[in-house]
Amino acid sequence: MIIFEVDRVLDQKDTGFNDDLLVCLNLLQENVGFCGIQPSDATIADYLQTLKVSWEVLPPGTREEALARLFRGRTPSVQEKAAVEERYDFLMSLKPAKLVYGLSGLERYFGGLIRDDLVVFENIQYGNAIYVMFDNWKELSQRTRTELLSGRFGRNFERVKHGSGWKRTVKDIIKKRTEDRDGKRKSR
Repeated sequence: MIIFEVDRVLDQKDTGFNDDLLVCLNLLQENVGFCGIQPSDATIADYLQTLKVSWEVLPPGTREEALARLFRGRTPSVQEKAAVEERYDFLMSLKPAKLVYGLSGLERYFGGLIRDDLVVFENIQYGNAIYVMFDNWKELSQRTRTELLSGRFGRNFERVKHGSGWKRTVKDIIKKRTEDRDGKRKSR
């Protein structure tokens, strides 16, 4: 992994903060093709907690940025905002080892890498299901939902609708998959 950084620490309380931040972000974007914001005391280990893939899942950003992007200037209803926040927070409660963001495929999805062979993809947009993908999640997550549901690419995933008990269902899938995988390793 190669990390580039601007050697300037910005203070949000400075009156020119927004302009300085924009200059730094533009500098990185133009020269490296990618940029993001990290705390000034972030360690290499902090950077390694994010896994970058080459397909769009959901543009990276903070919780607030993701929510703002989803609603694109309109004010969501109280119920809609609560549902979106609940989904985002639930994925984070699974304590993923890394977050997965990308460039295409399951539009507006982002993932939590639970282990190398287990990723939970959530969509904070109302009406979309959660996908729990296994061994070949990199290939599967590049497919459209229609392609996945056609069965042409196997069933190496579980689709969970946001209905009654969806959180428990996702946790049970993770638990079963983890136990099955650990059991196979022990018996070898």
